[in-house]
Amino acid sequence: MHKNFSKKEAGAKGVRKNHSNRLTLTVKFALGLGVVICLVIGLGILRFHAARLAYYLESINQSIKTYSDEEVVLRQELSGLVAPIRIYSYCKESLGMQKVTKAETLPIRMRNETLTASQNYSPSQRQSWRTALAWLLGR
Repeated sequence: MHKNFSKKEAGAKGVRKNHSNRLTLTVKFALGLGVVICLVIGLGILRFHAARLAYYLESINQSIKTYSDEEVVLRQELSGLVAPIRIYSYCKESLGMQKVTKAETLPIRMRNETLTASQNYSPSQRQSWRTALAWLLGR
C-alpha cells in the first residue's frame, strides 16, 4: 500500500519539518548562548572577588609592615631607656645618687635555739637555712 500524496501536501510537510528544525536549532543556540553568558558573568564575578581579596590582602600586608617598623622604633627607644649608663646618669642627676666610697657589712650572730623549731634538724638543713637567710640579708 502506497499512499499517494499530492505535491502540495508533501511540500507542506517538508516545510513544517524544516521549520521545526530551525526552531529547535534556534532554541539550542539561545540556550547555549545563555549558558556562555552565565559562565562569563560567573567568571567575571569570581575575578572581581579575587581582585577585592588581593586588595584586602595588600592592605593587611601594608599594616603589618607599618606595625613592624613601629615595633623597631619602639624597641630602639626601649633599649635606650634601659641602658645601664642611662639609668646610672638619671639616678645620679635626678635622684642625687652618689658613689659609695666604703661598703660596710655587719656580721650577725644568731642563737641556734631560737632558729630551730625542733631538735631533729640536720646540719645540712641548718646550713641551707642559714645560707638562705644570708642571701636575704645581702651577705
